[in-house]
Amino acid sequence: MMMSQKSALIVAPHQDDETLGCGGLIALKREQGISVQVVFVTDGAASHTWHPRFKAGEIAPIRKQEALTALAILGVEQTQIHFLDKRDGKLKYAPDVERQQTIDQLAQILCAFDPGEVYVTHQQDRSADHEATYGLVKAAIAASELEVELLQYPIWLVWKTLLFREVKLSQIAGSYRLSIKAVHGKKRQAIEAYRSQYSQIEGAGGTVLPPGFLRRFFQPYEVFFKVDR
Repeated sequence: MMMSQKSALIVAPHQDDETLGCGGLIALKREQGISVQVVFVTDGAASHTWHPRFKAGEIAPIRKQEALTALAILGVEQTQIHFLDKRDGKLKYAPDVERQQTIDQLAQILCAFDPGEVYVTHQQDRSADHEATYGLVKAAIAASELEVELLQYPIWLVWKTLLFREVKLSQIAGSYRLSIKAVHGKKRQAIEAYRSQYSQIEGAGGTVLPPGFLRRFFQPYEVFFKVDR
């Protein structure tokens, strides 16, 4: 896959998804002066509900600051970042009124930015919030009536999925690989800005993201799936 010169809107369910799945793409586009905006749908508050210090969602502002730091490394200015602050882990179960409000917010951002491409987590990404975000973005694009190219980026798809049983071979064959060798160091640095996700926090053991999982995103390429509209 060759990187296009089109402006891009990256939609992430949680703070870190954008860097894991699209960090190289973002850095490549920004180095060439191409406009990139990022939308975070949820507040990320559910990542440490098991931790005594963060069980009530106190991790949310930490994750937001990590996102700003990571995106600054990748070249995205703070004015180009949107936080919708929806409830982490609840997108799939949101009432119709709340769901429509989220679609409207996304559509407003789309219309104001008018990007050439939209990137969103895969529709079968093995995470309820990730899959719900795909549906919200599809609905927002339809509501905006814009002609944009829609691409999916996988986060949990390969890690959690029994390949060839839950994902059709035709879907895998339709994937594209983008080389990010030129910005590989930037992406790694941006991922490492999300310390709350890969390192232990004092007071409780364990991390959110397994080391083996993270290694997949330190590769010199990123994978995208194009969506026929």
